[in-house]
Amino acid sequence: RKRTDYYYSDMMDINSKIALIEEEIRQTPYHKATEHYIGRLKAKLAKLRALAIQSKKTGGRFGFALPKSGDATVVLIGPPSVGKSTLLNKLTHARARVAPWPFTTLSVIPGMMDFKGAKIQIFDLPGIIGGATKGIGRGKEVLSVARTADLLLLMVDIKTRNRVNLILREIKELEIDLPVLVVINKIDLIKDFPQKISPDWLFVSAEKEIGLEELKKMIWQKLSLMRVYLKPRDKKPDFTKPLILKNGQAVTDVAKKIFSQEKKFQRILLWGPSAQFPRQEVSLTRQLKDGDILSFG
Repeated sequence: RKRTDYYYSDMMDINSKIALIEEEIRQTPYHKATEHYIGRLKAKLAKLRALAIQSKKTGGRFGFALPKSGDATVVLIGPPSVGKSTLLNKLTHARARVAPWPFTTLSVIPGMMDFKGAKIQIFDLPGIIGGATKGIGRGKEVLSVARTADLLLLMVDIKTRNRVNLILREIKELEIDLPVLVVINKIDLIKDFPQKISPDWLFVSAEKEIGLEELKKMIWQKLSLMRVYLKPRDKKPDFTKPLILKNGQAVTDVAKKIFSQEKKFQRILLWGPSAQFPRQEVSLTRQLKDGDILSFG
């Protein structure tokens, strides 16, 4: 096996791969037996040079653009081959490629999780390895992309769980200030489930679907989301289509979501957990709670 076959994986940046293949071509004697091999190297070199040009045009972030949608965004990061793509598929019904070797995911894979009426976007990023903040394995790029998210889902497995603190340190080095939820996968491979290490750590088996419902609840809690329902005048509330807001938001935030321009209301009525009594009249500054019902008149 030639060394270029190994380094042609995603463990090096493009310029390093180009330099390595150029050096391989220079050191390989040209004759009948090596003609085909050198031809393959040149083909790889041409492809990498094209990618390098494209990378410059897009600021070095080809394949990593994150078009956000839904009510919140979660980024799934962790070492290679810990089951991130399997988890994404289970939570969102996405069709991310799953294979038993590292670096199967080479770009951002999106999925959308439906939970409590919310649309929660989840991005599966390429696996990160040691030295990510120094750019090894495109790690710096992967971690920097996480800045656009509302929550980091840091996933390891039973074999790599000792790397959690290392990855957390690298996240801190890049000054990424987001809530983090640690998921330890492949719990089905050991006989005795360990006790919970921390409120922010959860043991699951993505493949066997163990702990996934609890994981969804923890994602919801970490995102600090709540539901508010609308009640048209003289009609029942529509409980199938809640508005999704952040905990602590007020009636004015609901008004901004449902009306295209600023409006004056004769009265605003409130039912639910934060109401002192049904049909309580409230102002735009009134803070809301999960499950509240509003009627604008």
